[in-house]
Amino acid sequence: MKIKGKAWIFGDDVDTDAIIPGKYLRTTDMQVFADHVLEGIDPGFAGKVGRGDIIVANMNFGCGSSREQAVLAIKHAGVACVVAASFARIFFRNAINIGLPLIETGTMVSCKEGDLVEIDIEDGTVTAGGFEYVGAKMPDFLLEILMDGGLVAHRKKESAKDRFGRRSGAYSKSSILSDKDHLNLIVDLTAPAGSDKVLDVATGNGFLAFEFAKRVSEANVTGCDMTRDMLLVAERIQRERGLDNVDFRVRDVESLGFEDESFDIVSCRFAFHHFTNPGKAVSEMARVCKRGGKIVLVDGLSSEDSAKSEYHNRIEQLRDPSHVHLYSEPELVGMLEDARFKVIHARNWDADFYFDEWIKIADPGEEIAIAVRRMMTDSIEGDKIGLRVRFDADGRLLFTYSTVILVAEKE
Repeated sequence: MKIKGKAWIFGDDVDTDAIIPGKYLRTTDMQVFADHVLEGIDPGFAGKVGRGDIIVANMNFGCGSSREQAVLAIKHAGVACVVAASFARIFFRNAINIGLPLIETGTMVSCKEGDLVEIDIEDGTVTAGGFEYVGAKMPDFLLEILMDGGLVAHRKKESAKDRFGRRSGAYSKSSILSDKDHLNLIVDLTAPAGSDKVLDVATGNGFLAFEFAKRVSEANVTGCDMTRDMLLVAERIQRERGLDNVDFRVRDVESLGFEDESFDIVSCRFAFHHFTNPGKAVSEMARVCKRGGKIVLVDGLSSEDSAKSEYHNRIEQLRDPSHVHLYSEPELVGMLEDARFKVIHARNWDADFYFDEWIKIADPGEEIAIAVRRMMTDSIEGDKIGLRVRFDADGRLLFTYSTVILVAEKE
């Protein structure tokens, strides 16, 4: 992970009460923490710091109490990384657990406020003022937790890898994932040129990557996914179809590892609801997309009614613990617009899904399947989840899965 940002300079012994004063600890509102970050040293800091900026400090940063709110305040203020000569041990541990990048350099990095600082988290290097500083390299297991966005996100991703690995064959047979009409509509709306380089993130079994490969015969399509077993199935399908302009790589959407502006088109289909940090995922997709290029985001939708959305997401999380959150269409559009993309196509696609097929893909076990079925049938009266759950003439339970295809240009 490489980070570039503007420096904010702090000295020795910046304690947690200065980072977030105790009078704000009665709330769990992250915005409150962000609005008062480092108020104990600079009351106006929260109004000046920008998303992606970097704190550069000297010795013993984060000393004092063990409050994790200090890390949360810095992270939710948009600070991309904290660089310090040394950290208080509890602050360091909290930062890893919560997913705030940090580098311990052993000496104060010499730079002025506002200078551009470049950081390579994996190498532990900091470049500022024309000099490179080599920090303490984290053990691989800590670096993995940090890169995954913290301990909770790390465990969720490990669970997802395990689940998707075990069910990779079932996903390859899913009617909605392999729907040719849906795949062709996505590519038609994207309108790729023959020479466009395409990246399909969280590609799974590669269905969308294969459709793009047929249209960009003069270029290459890269499919990436964090689950190796999914990619092994994709490679088998690729050999069966005889497509030689597709390659697959094990990558996490939150840390893609490709150079800036490497691709003309970056796509993601039916995976966004699994991302533990959607803002970071969109930011990475935007980073590797060329100016004037396109992001294609396709996912299921949850209701704009908050009660229906909450009920819907509870069902999805029970069925599949790797599920994070299904969003409404305005929420997805907002994330793209925040990343400076202009939506040029928004096409809805409704698909009927039979309960038995849907539950079999996740294979949560009989007890959970029964509980999920009960919640689905209980939702019929009043359409409590907005999916029009119903029984067909043969008594089979089904619902209508609402999806959206968003095509957006990078401004």
